[in-house]
Amino acid sequence: MKPANLTFEEAAAIPLVGLTSYQALHDILQIKAGEKVLIHAGSGGVGTFAIQLAKSMGATVATTASDGSLLVKTLGADRVINYKEEKFEDVLHEYDAVLDTIGGASLEKSFAILKEEGRLVSVSGTPTGRFAEENGLGIVKKILFSLASAKLMKLARKNNVQYTFLFMKPSGEQLQVLTKLLEAEKIKPVIDTVFSFEDAQKALAYLEKGKAKGKIIIKMK
Repeated sequence: MKPANLTFEEAAAIPLVGLTSYQALHDILQIKAGEKVLIHAGSGGVGTFAIQLAKSMGATVATTASDGSLLVKTLGADRVINYKEEKFEDVLHEYDAVLDTIGGASLEKSFAILKEEGRLVSVSGTPTGRFAEENGLGIVKKILFSLASAKLMKLARKNNVQYTFLFMKPSGEQLQVLTKLLEAEKIKPVIDTVFSFEDAQKALAYLEKGKAKGKIIIKMK
C-alpha cells in the first residue's frame, strides 16, 4: 500500500532508494543522534533519500554534489562539498560513517576521513569474502570476492575502520517503517522527471547523462 500522501509516481520512487538507504544507515552503519555521516552524490536517487533519513535519525550530514548544492541543502545537508571546487578528503575529518554510492577513487579516499572504528558502507564498491559467506554464495565466490576486495580491506585495516558492501534486500517490514516517515513528512520523495512509457528510451538516455536530481520515473499509463 502506498503512503496516503503520495502520488503513484512519488510512491514508485521509494522502494529501491528507500530500502537501500535504510539498510545502509540503520542496519549496517547504525547511525546514532549526533554522529557525523558523509553521503556521497547527495543529489542522486539514493542520496536525496539518505540525506533526509540520516537527518531524521539525528545525524550531522555532509554530502558531495556539484550543481545540486541548493537541492541537497533544502533536504537538510549541513555541509555540501562541491567536488568540482574542493576535495572532500581535504575538508572532512573525524567522521563516524560514510555511505558510498560511487565506488572507485571516491570510495578509497573515504577511508581516510573516518575516525578510528568508523564505519563505511558501499553499494558501488567490491563485495567482500564476508559478504559471500553471509549470503551463502559458496567457497569459490568467497575466495574470489576476498581477492577482489583485498585493496579495500587493506585500507580498512590501515585506518582501523569497518568496510561493508551492501546489496539491498526486499523487506515489507522496512517499507512500513519508511511509509510512516513519509506520511509524517519527515522524508519527501525527490523526482527529477516523469516520462511516459512511450518515452522510455528517452528516459534511459537521460539517465545515462548522470545529471538527474532525484529519481527518474516511467509512467505506465
